[in-house]
Amino acid sequence: MSDRSKTGGEYVYEALVDAGLDLLVGLPGTQTLPLDRVVADRDEMRYVMARHETAVPHVAWAYYEVSGTPAATLTVPGPGETNAMHGLKNALEDSVPLVHVTGDAHPDERGKGPIHEIDPHTYDDVVKENVVVESRRDLPAAVERGIERALTPPYGPVRLGIPSRFLGEAFAAPTATVEPERVTRENGPAFDAAADLLADAERPLLYVGGGVRRSADGTRAVAALADELEATVLASYKGKGVFPEDDPRFLGVGGSHLPASARRAVAAADAVVALGADLDGLATDHWTLPLDDGLVHVTLDPDALGAAYEPAVGIVDDAATAARALGDRLAGRPAPDRWDPAAVGAAAREAYRDHLEGEGLFGAGESGVHTPAVLETVRETVPDDAVVTTDVGGFRLWTLQAVPVYEPDAFVTAGSWAGMGIGLPAAVGAKLARPERPVVCLSGDGGFLMCTQELATAAEEDLAIVLVVSNDADYGIISKSPEIHREGSDHAFAWESPDYATVAEGFGWTGASVADADALAGALRAALGRDGPTLIDVSVPADEPSAPDAADFETDLSF
Repeated sequence: MSDRSKTGGEYVYEALVDAGLDLLVGLPGTQTLPLDRVVADRDEMRYVMARHETAVPHVAWAYYEVSGTPAATLTVPGPGETNAMHGLKNALEDSVPLVHVTGDAHPDERGKGPIHEIDPHTYDDVVKENVVVESRRDLPAAVERGIERALTPPYGPVRLGIPSRFLGEAFAAPTATVEPERVTRENGPAFDAAADLLADAERPLLYVGGGVRRSADGTRAVAALADELEATVLASYKGKGVFPEDDPRFLGVGGSHLPASARRAVAAADAVVALGADLDGLATDHWTLPLDDGLVHVTLDPDALGAAYEPAVGIVDDAATAARALGDRLAGRPAPDRWDPAAVGAAAREAYRDHLEGEGLFGAGESGVHTPAVLETVRETVPDDAVVTTDVGGFRLWTLQAVPVYEPDAFVTAGSWAGMGIGLPAAVGAKLARPERPVVCLSGDGGFLMCTQELATAAEEDLAIVLVVSNDADYGIISKSPEIHREGSDHAFAWESPDYATVAEGFGWTGASVADADALAGALRAALGRDGPTLIDVSVPADEPSAPDAADFETDLSF
């Protein structure tokens, strides 16, 4: 037995602290109040109260993306937890570990209609594991088991459904130690086969995914393999930042917005190493990205092998481990006369920039600053070590190509789940994780309207966030989509915009509205010098091309 009786809330709290978690993001309710109070009254964990449950896991998700330290989340069951499902699924898709706690109905009351009752297995598909606690004596073991599962690669969110009464009641229960599951795979023959394939490649490509971000020393291992292979480098959404984008070998980020010039380089590759990537539809433009030729696919998810592209060699392993194993096998082997990856990358990116300049997209339109000009101004004004978070939507597609980043913890965006409303909560989580670094959130107005209430969280926590709202008064990703035109409609899903600067001031922020790049640069410099949060509303032309449209241009490049 444990050395003394504790409340269920104390058992949970102490297990979280022992696992190294130092932040709980929640929204209090009667079913979870015993744990809320323990966290608020003790000082080993910080308690941050969001203003809507949707934002709760988004804050924790970004906290981990920037710090590498998992956070816990807490909501009431039923309405609260179903609101949080969006963020839990996002964390699952992005392989982010977090421990989500909620107060389930007591086993004796299930089926009788207690408040907020819902089948706890409703959440099975949005978390890595759903741990439903059935008895008080099992509570410490269940909590330990859930935390261990969250922190075992491949990472993911784990739900702890604990009956509310258990959280408030004092009882003695057996202590528990959970041993992590360890799986050892013999990949030597697969590495040998992959090295034989790659040794003959004349135009190799590295495709880097979020598994590199999650892997210890992943960025260094990828850089070494890129050197050994003389490869160009392409990133997935979650791989953005694991290879420095000022390196001329970098082609861009895969997706519908990948420039035609970079797509030409991808198509020319005669061998592809996909490291830590699941090759999902979003990042491969619905699997049209030409990655089939000589594909070596490395992933921790066995189900991903062959699901989208048939690999010549499939390997289930950690990305950095695989990169080092391949590099060791290639070192010293004679190589063919390979392409110059720096010349290829530089030519592809120069062609894209020339196209944008030719379209006038680094200037202003009649109704505001074009998005590439907004993003170039942000990048030129904001320090390189700033953390940039993005919301989801048409604006984000531009950021993936036009906001270069140099470290994985300097860019936070969602992967294949791609749900809107994440940008501002992500900035809150990033600033909590790294208060000493500037944090800039880039959001379209549509995404911002889905999480406006978190202005209050940032203000109460006194977080010096800079939020840039790209305002075209439209769901541009819908109004500019090919599907709209195929339906024979030219309807834009537009609205009359509120005065976002005034709205922000009502929450205790500084607000500014700008309509040209010089004014934006000045507003950014002023915001970076303030102690508190600032919202900058930037007028953007609603009729500018989408990022995918701008990426589709004629090019005579051949590689």
